[in-house]
Amino acid sequence: MKEESRERIQALNNLFEEAFEEIDPGAESPLYGQLCSLHERYGEAELIAVGGMKRILKVLDRHGNRHVAMARLHQDASDLLFDPLIREARLTALLEHPNIISVHDVGVDEGGQPYFTMDLKAGDGLDVVLQKALADGGCSLADRLDIFLKVCDAMTYAHSRDVIHLDLKPANIQVGHYGEVLVCDWGLAKLIGDTDEIDDDVLLNPDLLSGMTVYGRVKGTPGYMAPEQIRGGTRDKRTDIYALGALLYAVLTCRPPLEGDTEAMLKAAVSGDIVSPTVRGSGVPESLSAVVMKAMALKPANRYASVSDLITDVRAFLGGFSPVAHESGPATEFLLFYRRHRVSCNVAAVFMAMVMLVTALFVDRLSAKREQAETLAGRLRVEKQETGKLAARLQVEKEETETLAARLRVEKEDSEALLREVGRLATAPPDDVAAPGDQFSNDFFNQLPLVSYELTMRSVSEMIDSEPERANEARSQLGYLYFMSAEFTRAKPHFEINPERMRGLVRVNEALAESFDPEKHQTSAIQLAGIIKTLHSMNRITLAEKMLSYDYASLGYREGYELAVAAMFGDHADCFSFEAGTRTLTVDGAGESFSLRTKNGQHPLRFLPIERLILVDTMISDSSEFADLKMLGVADLRGSQVSSMGDLSMFPQLKTLLVRPDQLPQEEEARLRALVQIKY
Repeated sequence: MKEESRERIQALNNLFEEAFEEIDPGAESPLYGQLCSLHERYGEAELIAVGGMKRILKVLDRHGNRHVAMARLHQDASDLLFDPLIREARLTALLEHPNIISVHDVGVDEGGQPYFTMDLKAGDGLDVVLQKALADGGCSLADRLDIFLKVCDAMTYAHSRDVIHLDLKPANIQVGHYGEVLVCDWGLAKLIGDTDEIDDDVLLNPDLLSGMTVYGRVKGTPGYMAPEQIRGGTRDKRTDIYALGALLYAVLTCRPPLEGDTEAMLKAAVSGDIVSPTVRGSGVPESLSAVVMKAMALKPANRYASVSDLITDVRAFLGGFSPVAHESGPATEFLLFYRRHRVSCNVAAVFMAMVMLVTALFVDRLSAKREQAETLAGRLRVEKQETGKLAARLQVEKEETETLAARLRVEKEDSEALLREVGRLATAPPDDVAAPGDQFSNDFFNQLPLVSYELTMRSVSEMIDSEPERANEARSQLGYLYFMSAEFTRAKPHFEINPERMRGLVRVNEALAESFDPEKHQTSAIQLAGIIKTLHSMNRITLAEKMLSYDYASLGYREGYELAVAAMFGDHADCFSFEAGTRTLTVDGAGESFSLRTKNGQHPLRFLPIERLILVDTMISDSSEFADLKMLGVADLRGSQVSSMGDLSMFPQLKTLLVRPDQLPQEEEARLRALVQIKY
C-alpha cells in the first residue's frame, strides 16, 4: 500500500510540472515579457549639451519608460578620461539632496565607453535666467535670491559630506519651470582629505580636452575662482564660499564679477581688484553688496566661516534686518525696524498724533481760560495802580539820574587813576617799582586789562581835548598804550614827540614798526615772546606784565604762548618746558633758587592751560608760587621743598599729588588724602 501511495504522489507531481511547463510567462505578464525582450536599456539618444570633457544626451530609459540625461565622453576622448568621468558620477551619487542633480546609473556600454545617467529636468541654466532678467526685467531680485539660497542649501549639505564643488557658476545651476533648482557638473569636485584625486596632468591635457572649464594650469572658471584656486594653493570649503559670493554678485547685477580677457580676470581676482556690486548694478542694496565683498574677500580667513553664515546674512536682509557684514548706522537700523513693523509703527504714530492733538486742544482751552482770568486781574491792578503811576515814574527817573551821575563819577575817578599810572610808567625808573599809592592801579589792570585800557585811552583823549598845555604829555602816554597793545605803527608818531622820556622804548618801537607782522600775531605768540624778552632785558618788568595781560585778554592762548610766559622769567626762561599736547609744564630748577612769580608778585603761569605740573630739582617750598593754575589736575612735587598745599581752593581741579614718602607732615597728608589722591 505504501508503495502505491508513493507512485500516486509522484504521478501528481509530474502532472503539475508538465502543466507549468506549458504556461508562457510572457503571455500572462506582457510588461515582464517586454522587459525580458529588451537587448539595450537606453535608446533614442538626442544631444542636448556639450561640455569640455563630456556631452549630455537625452535618452529613453526603456527599463523605467522615461527620459533621462546621459553623460558620456566625447567620441574621440582618450581612455585617460574614463576615471575622471566615473569619479564624477560616483561623487555626485554620494550627494542626495533636492537641489543636487541625482545620478541613477553608472556603467560601461558594449563599446567599452563609460557613462552615467541623471535626472532630466526642463528649464534653463541660471546664466540664461540672468540674461533674460537683464534684458527684459524678468525674474525679480526676490526670485533670484530664492534660487541663490537653494544653491547655498545644496552646498551646505555637500560641505557636511566634506565635498567641495570647485566650479560653481551660473551655467552649472539648472533652474526648472516650477521652481526647481539643481547644482550640476561636479566634474571638478573633490572630497576634502581624499588622496584619490585625478591627476591634474590628465585634466589639463590640451590633446584630451576641448573647451573644458580649465584655463592654463588652473581648473575652474575665471571670475568665479578663488585666488587660492588660481594660484594652485590649498582648496577647502571657503573656496566654494568665494564662488558663492561671485554667484551672488551675478544674481544681484545680472553680470559676472569680472569681465575681459582670461588673463586680466585672473590677475584681478588674485589682487582682489573686485568692483563693488553697487557700482556695477543700479539699485543693488548696500547691505547685500557688503555680503558679496565679505564672501569674496582676498584672504580665506576674512570670508564667511561657513555657507550657513552666508545664508544667515542673506536671510537677515530678506527678513528686514541688517546683515552682519554690513556695518549699518542708527538711521539704517531705525529704517529697517520701521519696515519690519510698518503697520504697528503707523498705528502708533496715528495714536500719538491723536494724543498730541487732544492734548493741544485741552491746553489751548486751558490757556484761553487762564488768559481770561489774567486779563481780568490785570484790569483790576491797572485801576488800582493808576493813581500812583505818575509819582512812581518820577521816582524812577530820579533814581536813574542819580545812578547815572554816580556811575559817571566812578568812571572819572577810575580814568584819572589809570591816567596817573600811565604817566608814572612813562617816566618811571628802569626798576619799575610801583609806589604804594599806585598799587591799586596795577592790580586793577591785571584783573581787568581791557576795561582798564579803554578807560585810560578815554582819559588821555579827554586830556588832549581839555588841557592843551598837557597835550604832548598825553600823546606820549598814547604811544605807551599803543605799544602795550602791539600797535607799534600807531605808537611811532606819539613817541617821536618826546623821545627822551621813553628811554629806549622809542628804538624798540621803531624796530617793531618795521618787522612786526600783525596777522601772524593773531595766531602765534612767537613775536610776543621776543618783545617780552627785550622788555625784560631793559628791566621794564611792569610793562611786560601788562603787555602779556592785555594780549591774553584780547587774543587768548595760542601757538608759542609758552615762550612768551617763559620770557617773563628772564635768565631762568630755559628752566620752563611746556608740552601743549598733554598740557604738561616741567620746571627744572637745576638746584638754583628762583620764584615762579615776577618781582611784582604776578603769576605769569596763569596764562598757560596747565593740567600737569612737574617740579624737578627746584628750591620751591611754598605752593602759592604756582597758585591760580585753575586747570591743574596733577602736581608732581617730588622735585621741590613743598610741605603743604595750603588752601586747595587755589587749585579747584586738582585730583592727584605726587610726593616723596617723607615730604608731607602726617597732619598735612591726612588732610589732603580726604580731598585728593596722593601717590609716591
